[in-house]
Amino acid sequence: MNRVTKHSVKFSILTSLILCLLAGQSAFGEDWTRFRGPNGSGVASETKEFVTEFGDDKNLNWKIELPGSGASSPIVVGDKIFVTCYSGYGESRSDIGEMEKLERHLVCVNRTDGKVLWQRDFDPHLPEDKFSGMGVPEHGYSSSTPVSDGKHAFVFFGKSGVFAYDMDGKQVWKKSLGTDSGSRKWGSATSPIIVDGVLVVVASDEDDAIYGLQPETGEEIWKVQDPQLENVWNSPIITGKNGDTQLLISIPKKVWALDPKTGKLKWHSTNGVDAPSVSTSLVMDGETVIAMGGRTRTCTALKTGGKGDVTETHTVWTGRAISSIVTPVAYKGHLYCISQGVAMCADAKTGEVVFKERVKSGDNNAPRRRGPGGMNYSSPVVVGGNIYQFSKTGTCYVVAAKPEFELVATNKFENDDSEFNGTPAIANGQMFVRSNKFLYSIGKKQDE
Repeated sequence: MNRVTKHSVKFSILTSLILCLLAGQSAFGEDWTRFRGPNGSGVASETKEFVTEFGDDKNLNWKIELPGSGASSPIVVGDKIFVTCYSGYGESRSDIGEMEKLERHLVCVNRTDGKVLWQRDFDPHLPEDKFSGMGVPEHGYSSSTPVSDGKHAFVFFGKSGVFAYDMDGKQVWKKSLGTDSGSRKWGSATSPIIVDGVLVVVASDEDDAIYGLQPETGEEIWKVQDPQLENVWNSPIITGKNGDTQLLISIPKKVWALDPKTGKLKWHSTNGVDAPSVSTSLVMDGETVIAMGGRTRTCTALKTGGKGDVTETHTVWTGRAISSIVTPVAYKGHLYCISQGVAMCADAKTGEVVFKERVKSGDNNAPRRRGPGGMNYSSPVVVGGNIYQFSKTGTCYVVAAKPEFELVATNKFENDDSEFNGTPAIANGQMFVRSNKFLYSIGKKQDE
């Protein structure tokens, strides 16, 4: 009897430990391995409440100075953070510098304490698109967010190509995907993703093409080249189930669904964003995909699936978009976005605007430039039941993720006067966001 009791106690203790570990994993969520999180939705799997107030002296775990600027977002793989930057040219409108001094950087940071584990520097392919007009100056030369398969970090630097590094900073391979420029010369901005064992890179500006690459070697598996891809600056998303994976991307006036293993077109619509260029990525709400963006702010919702042209059979609704550049977040049947001091919510089932409210901020007095200048580039994320979105000038709005408008908090790092263009990453109870100067870790201390 005693032996059985001792065994039962040991088993009970072991079971409790395992349950605690599993509960901890659930509470702290999963890695943030690509633009807008592991599934590209911008919704964190965190179950704990997250801090709503932070700043230079509040709920800041650490901050480190970065080697340069960038509009790319950080990603999190285990205990490592990866972020890209550029320096030497085009870091400031007032002091552009010389193109020959342009340099890119990949920085690997320890998630816990912010220590730089390693940094790799890249010489560019020249000439690059000039730092002039209303295109490149809005986002710079490091705008594509890295992606990871857990073994490698893949970075895309446009005309300079794709690079694969292992977790210890060793270069595994590199590959050029074209060196051309689109007619607008706005530079590169799309972010790579990994789906069904294929690294997908949209080289729209460089080659009017989408590439499917072998992650281990960089070998080309498939390539889709089409002049319609020239003015595409949004990143693809993934949908489908039961083996029917679909790679979706928004292009001017159309939505494409490709087979990620072959690149072949599964279905398409001809009523996507009615604009000559598309920066806003597609958003999923259940089995409905929503395309929006462009100066015309058009918006189309489509039921996914089917074959060939599904415009007539799969269109759910059309309307006016709540964003022209930033990718909104879909959460519990609604779409949310904040831009230029205006918070908006729309019903994802109908497109009807639920609320449109101006939020008080110093951003309302920010200088306005022509075109998309001065607009947000950082997309919203949801964690702990709230929406977090950074403006270009660094204000972070926290809005309740519900169809009734509630501004929970407004935060700002007062000691940072640079631009915030990257979308936050969330993992292990922390939020990581980058500006043109710093990388920040936000949240309660891990032992609290």
